[in-house]
Amino acid sequence: MIRKPAPPFEGRFLHWDFQPGNVLFDMSPPSPAGPRITGVVDWVATSWGPADLDVAHCSTNLALLHGPAWGLRFAEAYEEAGGVLAAATSERLYWQVRDALACSEEVQSVSQPWREAGRTELTTRSVEERLDAYVTALMDALG
Repeated sequence: MIRKPAPPFEGRFLHWDFQPGNVLFDMSPPSPAGPRITGVVDWVATSWGPADLDVAHCSTNLALLHGPAWGLRFAEAYEEAGGVLAAATSERLYWQVRDALACSEEVQSVSQPWREAGRTELTTRSVEERLDAYVTALMDALG
């Protein structure tokens, strides 16, 4: 799948490390809509490319932090909130699989800070298992 040329896309300014740890939330006062996003930090790796790539990166991180279902749901939630992604599911999946596979080389380095932040259940092995389950779910979505 990822050996094919990248799908066509309209370029956008990308964060390139868009993930929950780089999003700031206002938790008060409690509202039925939930927390309100107040900012995005850590813009040192900015780039230009498809919005799908930032969404794919956040999806991968959510899958590793909370389980594959969270990663699979994020792109849909992004669109429900007004974000625009590739029209074809196969094009979206290209970016999601590409990001998940790229993350496979960094599992140990991403899981360590999460453990230090109190997520002690996120051992390197458990994060590897979540990543495997996430990639399997993405490939199953291809049919």
